[in-house]
This record gives sequence, C-alpha cells and structure tokens, in this order.
Amino acid sequence: MGKKRDRIVGMTFLVGLAVSCLYVYNGTGDSGVSANSSVNWMWNDFDRALEKAQTENKCVLLDFWAVWCKECKEMDKEFEDPEVFNLLDDFVLVKVDVDEVPQLKAQFAVGGLPVIVVVNNKGEEVARVVGYQDAGQLKQLLQQVQEVLTQDL
Repeated sequence: MGKKRDRIVGMTFLVGLAVSCLYVYNGTGDSGVSANSSVNWMWNDFDRALEKAQTENKCVLLDFWAVWCKECKEMDKEFEDPEVFNLLDDFVLVKVDVDEVPQLKAQFAVGGLPVIVVVNNKGEEVARVVGYQDAGQLKQLLQQVQEVLTQDL
C-alpha cells in the first residue's frame, strides 16, 4: 500500500512540475512585446540607456512591466500606434522587468504596474504615468514631455 501511495504522490508531483514549467514557459514566451515589434526597446539596462540619452541629447522612457502583468502586455500594443511610434524617436526606450531588476523598481519607487517614467539625460524624472495608457494618452504624454523640454532649452 505504501509503494502505491508513493507512486501516486510522485506522479502528482511530476504533473504539477510539468504544468508549472508550461506556465513559466508560456509566461516568459508571451512578453506582450511581439518578436517582430518595430519598437526598439533596450531591456533592463538603465545605465546604458542614460549614456545613450546623453550622447543623443534625448530623454529616457522607462516602461516598468512584468511577465505576469496583463495590462502591461495589453499596453505594449499601444506603442505600435503610428502616431505614438513616430514620437518615440525622440526617446531612448527601456523595458524594465521589475522581477529581473528590482533595484530599478525601488530606485524609481514603482508600486503597481504598468508605470512609465520619463527622465531627462541627467537622470532627473520629468514625467510619470501609472496604469494602463491607451495610444491617445501615450501620445499626449510624449508630446507634453517634448513641449516641456523645448521650453527648458
């Protein structure tokens, strides 16, 4: 009787492990950012993005997200909107996976997701939006940042 119970427990464990592996695989494979996405994101490297922003005299747009965040994945599609996409040329773009680089999440005091933070090329925050943003809201954010920066020049 003990061997049968051990076999059942073992099989249950293996099935659970297999299901967990499939969940993780599907979660990381479906980042919400399609493999053929035309948006040119840097991944999790704020320091490199800031250096590039200084060289190119641009701001850095940080998109804080997570694999498990449904709204984050849905919002990724909004960046592909033609009007939004055209405005992104003026920014260095960074996707920040809060599970992979929690220090950036803490550095920018990010709570719930999604969150977009825009910093100037000195690393100073100039804008922040929390929650899902549709294409119109993203366009408005990007245009406002551009206006503020041109006034500061």
